[in-house]
Amino acid sequence: MSGETVIYKNEMNLVPLRRFTATEINLFFAMCNKLKEQDTNTLHLSFDELKELSNYSPETRNISRFVDDLQRVYDKMLDIRYTIRTETKIKKFVLFYKYEIDISEKYLEIATSPDLKYILNSITNNFTKFELKEMTHLKSTYSKNMFRLLKQYKHTGYMKIKIEDFRERLDIPESYRMSNINQFVLTPIIKELSPIFNNLNINKIKAKKGRKIEWLEFTFDSEKRIHSKRQPQMADIGKSRQYISREKTPKWLKERTYEKQTQNEYDPQLEKEREAFLKQLEVDWEE
Repeated sequence: MSGETVIYKNEMNLVPLRRFTATEINLFFAMCNKLKEQDTNTLHLSFDELKELSNYSPETRNISRFVDDLQRVYDKMLDIRYTIRTETKIKKFVLFYKYEIDISEKYLEIATSPDLKYILNSITNNFTKFELKEMTHLKSTYSKNMFRLLKQYKHTGYMKIKIEDFRERLDIPESYRMSNINQFVLTPIIKELSPIFNNLNINKIKAKKGRKIEWLEFTFDSEKRIHSKRQPQMADIGKSRQYISREKTPKWLKERTYEKQTQNEYDPQLEKEREAFLKQLEVDWEE
């Protein structure tokens, strides 16, 4: 089943897969792969199909072991809650609202929660996309989680994240010092992800005061966008290849006071950049 692709809204990258093993991460995204663009329809997934999609160990032939793994996936998924807050309400949802394991017939019955169906359905922008096979062949859970985060930035080749957020997103133990993170987190990430993300580098940025690491900066060769036929490809005139692959957030987007500018503060160049960036977001890319 080569070519299976996982697609979901970027906001799912904000939710850490706490305590998931490598096998459980593979099974989770195999399910996401089959549920994409299925609305809230209930799917029947055979054990054999799930095993193949998730690169499940062929040496594990004991059906009880596989059933246990499926149960643990859902038990941990119940801890993954999406929260929507307003001034008057707080709502919490789980991604899958139906999860039934049929041991005798050897299949899993599953459906997406109606309140969260947009996560996996009708996705046209702000999404993460990757080949399922690439992820399932990674060994480290840290590599798997970093893989999906970097895929969100595959067209810019640049990701900068606060060390506290990095710890949370990858579910790194609180007891880990920076030396532990170097050894058990960053080293496997570089080893396993470098063949996928060309020229992958991790830069540690220290706080202005003291020697404590405050940010991690990930850089790699960006993937070329495939533009729709309706939109001609924008030329990168005057840019070296180095700067194209290290494209960062536009200046106007960084400066949150942009919308509050008065007429006297109007900057034609920033306005031009803003319009070009917004126009680009509206384009339906053919991934």
